[in-house]
Amino acid sequence: MIEREEMQEVARRYKEPVVLILGSHSALDAASGARNYGFRRIIYTTKGRAIIYLQNPIVGKTDEEIDDLPEHTKEDMVCVYDPRELKKKEDWKTALIVFDKYPDVYKYMDELIDLECLQVPNRAFSVYLGGDEHCSKIEREFSIPIVGSRRLLKIENRGEIERDYYWFAKKAGIPYPKSYRFDVHKDGIRFKEYIGETMILKCEHAKRELERAFIFAADSNDLEEKVRAEMELGNLSEDGLKKARVEQIVLGPHANFNFFLSPINAEEEWGDVDDFYAELYNMNLNRARFCLANEFLSIDERRETILDGLKRLPIDVQQKIKKVPSFEVTCHLAMSLRESLLKDVHKVANAFLLATKEYEPPGIVGAWCLQTLITWGKVPGKAIEFGLYDVPMGKDVYAHIPVTQDVATRHGGGTNVHMGVGSQYANAKYNRRMSTGDRIALEIKRALNSKKLDKIVT
Repeated sequence: MIEREEMQEVARRYKEPVVLILGSHSALDAASGARNYGFRRIIYTTKGRAIIYLQNPIVGKTDEEIDDLPEHTKEDMVCVYDPRELKKKEDWKTALIVFDKYPDVYKYMDELIDLECLQVPNRAFSVYLGGDEHCSKIEREFSIPIVGSRRLLKIENRGEIERDYYWFAKKAGIPYPKSYRFDVHKDGIRFKEYIGETMILKCEHAKRELERAFIFAADSNDLEEKVRAEMELGNLSEDGLKKARVEQIVLGPHANFNFFLSPINAEEEWGDVDDFYAELYNMNLNRARFCLANEFLSIDERRETILDGLKRLPIDVQQKIKKVPSFEVTCHLAMSLRESLLKDVHKVANAFLLATKEYEPPGIVGAWCLQTLITWGKVPGKAIEFGLYDVPMGKDVYAHIPVTQDVATRHGGGTNVHMGVGSQYANAKYNRRMSTGDRIALEIKRALNSKKLDKIVT
């Protein structure tokens, strides 16, 4: 295991850090942020995805308007197959490294450290370089400082490890979808008793190793029948079903809340704000500052193939289609939230953060995303505790409930929607354009200037 102290010692030696990004997922946002705050950036990718970064070059200097894109690209961007071709003293601003396969990056750890690289993690980084469900190769062999949470990347692999994000959600005491137990046999799954509730199966796809299959069902009988049909088609396997999860479908809009936990801000004084926060919510100053340091940046929602297209068809056509719709994330859209509900989102996010800090210190570092379904239901407690002032004494209290569906302990997948325009909540706080990629780069800049790079890496 690579210990945090080892990576902190490496980071302390850096004088001109370079932002290192795996080319996929939210790499454009991360690269744009690095450019906006004056850092060199290296994107490493494969031939199949290099076209993204060749046709969308992130070049130029901070605040520089670009009129002649070819000329700027010629001056600022280099493309190589081997990181050893990159020289620190040469006048490049963006570098693209094209590997045969992503794990080739492990061959060049020393060279990338010599370039003073800081890795910004995204989901593709975890999946392609993790090695297994425990992200063991990243934890043991990726010897470059990570601006994020090295030991928490694996908790996204729900059902495959004991301490997944459901485990942390339970420790945090926050709502998440209840699950249903079932038995696996060679033809599919079987429930011990009938469950008359809408549900969803989340399982490894048999034909696409890095993808999950999602099957919606009206009840347990419906799900058993659909799983049997998918087994016959070869889309599900018996081994995959043994690690699958069946959970309730929570009815409500899907919303991804993008946050940034600043280790630097967690140690600073906030004037009246941290004192009031500690007093109002009955906690000590250190805990209050940790919560305040969890900056809310933006919200996005997902659109999925083929499900989204199916939902747009007339109901009579939907009913005649027999194919089970796939659930592949395809697009992201920007959202805002009814303002009074932000209090509930902050409470859930803070509780999750504090649980990770307690059970896997230092907890989440940097960018992360709380993925929720916001439903409506009866809640325990007094109405005033939920900010409701129109519920008569003694009456049941109903309120919006953010139910944690997923947690991304790294740069979220939907933040490219805010690239170039910023995130509305972050923009308002900073009074300038501030996407998640910008916020990551700002933290690196502040850490470098205050000699605290070691505080933001694992």
